[in-house]
Amino acid sequence: MTEAARCIAFLHDHAVRVANARLVGRFGTALLNNGLPRVWSLNYLLAERDLERATAEALVAEADELLGGAGLRHRKVEVLDEEAGARLVDEFGGLGWHVERDLVMPHRRRPDCEVDVSIVEEVDPETLAPVWAEAMQKDFGGDADVIQQLIEHKRVLAADGARFFAARMNGVLASYCDLYSDGRTGQIEAVQTLERFRNKGLARAVVSGALAASEAEGHDLTFLLADGADWPKHLYGKLGFDVVGSVYEFTLRRA
Repeated sequence: MTEAARCIAFLHDHAVRVANARLVGRFGTALLNNGLPRVWSLNYLLAERDLERATAEALVAEADELLGGAGLRHRKVEVLDEEAGARLVDEFGGLGWHVERDLVMPHRRRPDCEVDVSIVEEVDPETLAPVWAEAMQKDFGGDADVIQQLIEHKRVLAADGARFFAARMNGVLASYCDLYSDGRTGQIEAVQTLERFRNKGLARAVVSGALAASEAEGHDLTFLLADGADWPKHLYGKLGFDVVGSVYEFTLRRA
């Protein structure tokens, strides 16, 4: 199995594991968490069958049926098949949906320079909860309900074995990321630095620390996803991660 195929298989299996309910449609499976309806990454349609016949309109209809039937207001469709996802970009865009292409980047090379990971520590969800809440304020406008559900999402991930790594500055937890595992493959995810501590090399440190932990855990492959339209992909490239494929997310904020 290629690196790209292993990463895609990991993404699929991890998504299925952390769901607590599933609804099957013609083209996809609605992966749901009934207790956390406002966490989009736990409630969406994973398009995975008969994709050569799938159109954006058909997937929208299926999302309306399955996600709407589950009482969800948002709509989200994920496509892990790169060819199908690329084909659907213009169709979803034409329907007014937001399109995101995420780059699949396994670690393959040494970084461009040595990274000091001595400031990185493993922390538990309760320690990070206030930091997560602060980071979410900007995106969610102080919506206490969605912020609380997103923090609870981290506890769901922890129950599946996720580990969390962070770096402090001036005694404050300032940057963090997640590490997911299936025992053989690791995924680094949710890299974030609080705005007032950015541009100080903290993200470089926490990603490198999580990578070292992944390798120490015995993983022979560690990868991450990077938004194809955003700058962190360049940082990950400097750290030795290379692009081997893409996955796609299509979202509609209001239905």
